[in-house]
Parts: sequence; C-alpha cells; structure tokens
Amino acid sequence: MGGKSRIGKRLAAVIQSFNPVAYDEPFCGMFSVGKHVVAKRRTAGDIHPDLILFLQAVKEGWIPPAGVSEEEYAKLRTKVPSALRGYTGFAYSFYGKFFGGYARADGMDFGHFARTTTLKMALMIRDVEFRCQTYKEYNGDADVIYCDPPYAGTTDFSHGTFKTDEFWEWVRSRQEIVLVSEYAAPSDFEVIWEQKVTTTMRDKTDRGCQRVEKLFCQKPRHFVGVT
Repeated sequence: MGGKSRIGKRLAAVIQSFNPVAYDEPFCGMFSVGKHVVAKRRTAGDIHPDLILFLQAVKEGWIPPAGVSEEEYAKLRTKVPSALRGYTGFAYSFYGKFFGGYARADGMDFGHFARTTTLKMALMIRDVEFRCQTYKEYNGDADVIYCDPPYAGTTDFSHGTFKTDEFWEWVRSRQEIVLVSEYAAPSDFEVIWEQKVTTTMRDKTDRGCQRVEKLFCQKPRHFVGVT
C-alpha cells in the first residue's frame, strides 16, 4: 500500500549517498527501496508474517503461481500464514491492501505482472536477511537505517494501533543514521529529499490523490546531495 515501488530507486539513491556498510529496514514491506541499495550487509524486518514468509521464499527460489482465481483468493484469506498467502493477499488485492478485495481491471493481467515482478525481485534480494518482528525489537548493528512506517492518519497492518509518537522517540534514541519516509515529521527533523507523487488511492473525483513524499533525518545531521 505504501507505493514505494515507483520511487524506490530515487529513495535508494539518497540512502546510498550515506555510504551504508550495513543497511537495515525495520518496515521493509515489499522491500521496494532496499532492493536497490548496495551494502556489504542488508537486513530487513516487518511485523507481517505472511509478507516475511513470502520474501524469504522468493529469496530461496520459490516461484509463485501464474494465476490465482477469485475462489482460491477467498480460501487463502482464512488460511494460516504462508508465502502463497502473502503473495496472494497483496498482489491480487485492490490497491495492494492485504486481502482488501480481489483486484479486477479490464486489460490488466495481475497474475503476469505480479509473477514477473516477483521473479525480478528474487535476483535482488538473495543476500538479504529477513526477520518477522516489530521495529522495537530491532537490535542489529546497521550504520544506516531506513524506515517507512505507517504514515500518521493512514491505513496500516496494525489496524490503527501504531503509535507514531513512540516511533519518533525510538528514532531519536538510535545512534545510527536513521532516515524516515513520511509526509510530516516533528520539528527536530529536517527534510533531505521530497517529491510530488500521485497515489493509487482515489479522491472524490476518482483521480489519484496528490501527495508530497518526504525523507527526513534528525537535525543536526545535514545532507547535501541528490535531488
């Protein structure tokens, strides 16, 4: 749902300017940013078990099915977490919202698109160590951390229980360079990159919503670089 696939390379270029040796993403999602980052060691985590099972399986060579029917989609909704459930729940859902409704679109072959994208991603994540845990449980030794948390006031996997204020306190407590994607941040953080985007979510006129994606870093860490 975060839609970082369209701007993943641009965000990765900014992150790369910090010359990460050990890189981590505590909110990795589909790893749309981190897969473009080059580092000696890459680790990533997420709270969603199906998502991590999917990424781990892809890393190990799992090939997703060429198609998933609406009937299969409905059955998987109530199954235990698995790579197939994670793949289906995101790739075949309306706007990528986990089991948010079977996606349909005239002329769009979701199965082919999802499978092709997955197979391309497999080549880019073979060295990544994935884990299923919350950001608070992270105890790694990365020197650069990129966070793409649930944005304040938007849908998230935790069904509205994500505490934004606690997250920013956690960022403040870190000794590493921590870069955060959000629309807004507390006053002790500064914008080091931004770009206007059109989201897949629709407004009242059935047009994509206009937003400005921003990347924040805590002051006084100043950045000169990519635009």
